Amino acid sequence: MDLQSMRRTAVPLHAEVAEVLRHQILSGSLVSGTRLPTLHKLTEQLGVARMTVVQAMNTLEEEGLIEKHSGRGTFVKDVKRPRKHTLQLKMEISQIYAMVDHLKVSVRKKFAAIEKTDDGRYFRYLRRIHAKWGKPFCQVDIKLDDRIFEKAPERFEEEIVVTVLKDLGVSITKARQNVTISYADFAMAEALGIKVNSAVFRVTREFMDGEGQLIYSAILYYPSDLLEFEMEFTVD
Repeated sequence: MDLQSMRRTAVPLHAEVAEVLRHQILSGSLVSGTRLPTLHKLTEQLGVARMTVVQAMNTLEEEGLIEKHSGRGTFVKDVKRPRKHTLQLKMEISQIYAMVDHLKVSVRKKFAAIEKTDDGRYFRYLRRIHAKWGKPFCQVDIKLDDRIFEKAPERFEEEIVVTVLKDLGVSITKARQNVTISYADFAMAEALGIKVNSAVFRVTREFMDGEGQLIYSAILYYPSDLLEFEMEFTVD
């Protein structure tokens, strides 16, 4: 990972490191009590000087986001996170289908695994990068019921999952989607070819079956300059 090439112009390197960790703490990705990697580990992972990491950690400690314990390590503090106002909109499932129908993307990179959940069910976990217009368009983390995956494994590995579910006639009785603004960490910036700490749309999506069980979920990350949302309201 070449953090130097991914940093924003004129932003000090230690500030980029601190900003990534700050976003993760305030968003809840790094929960209270989490032990952060050692200075040596972070230095190796990011390919930066030890002093750069030290400066970043000192900044976060001054802000009250982390605390250092001699001999034990550095931990995330229990901090007050910003409250968000939620704008709730009702949509038909057909609108989600229509939203992805026009997307023509290719899978550039992919990773898949299978895991057994506590309730004895098996799920496929897929992480991939979708490309459009010749460049990375979206990073997707997918969790899909293995029984459904096995109905069309080749299609699920190469196509948009929502479209395949629709084509297979999989019964969906409940669905929800949430859109927030997030920020690219080091790995995501490298995967999507964007700058560290660039704004990204974070879309979480869940589909449930007739018994109320989760059969599909996904977290999608879009660079903010490649996506926009448009809503049209009917007026009585």
